[in-house]
Amino acid sequence: MTLRRLLHTTAIRLALRYAVFYTLLITVGFGILYWVTGRYVDVQVSLGLVQESARLLQVDRRYGRERLIAFIDEAQEKAARDDERSFLLQSPSGEKLAGNLKGWPSGLAVDGRVHNVWIEDSLIPGQPPNDDELWPMVGVKLDDGSRLMLAQRVDEAEDLLEFILGTMAVILTVSIGLALTMGWLLGRSLLERIDTINNTAKGLTADKLTRRIPLSGRNDEFDELAAHLNDMLDRIEHLLTGMRQVTENIAHDLRRPLARLRGRIEVTLREPRDELGYRDVLLETLEDADELMHMFSALLEIAQAEAGSFRGDWSVVDISALLLELGQLYSDEAQAQGKVFELQVEPALELKGNRHLLAQAIRNLLDNAFKFTSVDGKIRLTASRSSGCLIVAVSDDGAGIPAHLRRKVLQRFVRLESERSSAGNGLGLSLVKAVADLHKAELSLGDNEPGLRVSLSFNR
Repeated sequence: MTLRRLLHTTAIRLALRYAVFYTLLITVGFGILYWVTGRYVDVQVSLGLVQESARLLQVDRRYGRERLIAFIDEAQEKAARDDERSFLLQSPSGEKLAGNLKGWPSGLAVDGRVHNVWIEDSLIPGQPPNDDELWPMVGVKLDDGSRLMLAQRVDEAEDLLEFILGTMAVILTVSIGLALTMGWLLGRSLLERIDTINNTAKGLTADKLTRRIPLSGRNDEFDELAAHLNDMLDRIEHLLTGMRQVTENIAHDLRRPLARLRGRIEVTLREPRDELGYRDVLLETLEDADELMHMFSALLEIAQAEAGSFRGDWSVVDISALLLELGQLYSDEAQAQGKVFELQVEPALELKGNRHLLAQAIRNLLDNAFKFTSVDGKIRLTASRSSGCLIVAVSDDGAGIPAHLRRKVLQRFVRLESERSSAGNGLGLSLVKAVADLHKAELSLGDNEPGLRVSLSFNR
């Protein structure tokens, strides 16, 4: 499995697309989160400065300037430990009265509002040179014209934002890596499953139709596809096997009528005959031709039924009416042959199918029953409902078919040894089987004790 081939798989391409999409999506999401976090920190700092300045202003008004200075010194000492806030209290003349800042930052308005102002390092005690910073500050004017300033260091807030930004970058990198890794593994897995199907397809030839796609046992969509393909291969193998059998059987079973035709024509051409003699020869030839036409028609109907391509109309068929019609015809046939024919059909039996094929299949079963039932024998045609199924059955008390041969007689041109001397081509039950499969019915051959019972069970 080459890297070039793997990179051209749909799974890898989809993984890359989704990785880019998720990268953009996560980047936008993290950007919004970072902005909201920064805004939240700024608001909290600004709110704290405004509240603290308002509190100091109230202290000055209620308790006087000395108490304010003491309060600032106390707050300054606490702020120094935490390295947070800085203070500056100036008299109306600009003299420093309290606080740790050395002077009033330029650009800071005395309006009671928070401003982000660059504060020079010379105004901050202990600050290294050339290390100016941007601080949020608020300046307020006291009642006697003095000025009070509060400033907040933002080192911790900046560290927090940098930590959040770094964490987001790590998460984003890991997410992209996991997406690409997952796509890579998924691509390999899909390609291995597809290669299994491709290798099986490449190995299929006319002589190796027994190969099948192995199933993984996961019962996923690939197993479902493999199962469908295996069913298709089973069907193809069955059809090709049937085609080979048909070819062999045609070569065997058509030899006799064709040889008969050719021999009769040769004899007729050698010996002059009168008009009546030529007429008899033509009638015999016509019978052989009709037998051949019947055989080819049966083969065509079987092939179309097995392939599911029969072009007749499909509709709701009144089985009860169809069997009553056939029963009337075969009742007359039974009387003419001295046999007993019984008809038991429940009323209003219907199913969706092709009336012509269903009638042909039932006629084939009745013809076989009449053919192999002796004089005074009994043939029965029944139709009934049972367990949600419509069951049509033809039974007789003839010689029957041995149990080990019942599956074999459903194949084309298969005839038992006892049938070789009788008319027929071995296609009757094959057509019945094809019609049953086309209508998704179950064909069953059983013992009638004595004789044979053939049933067709249709799921309604």
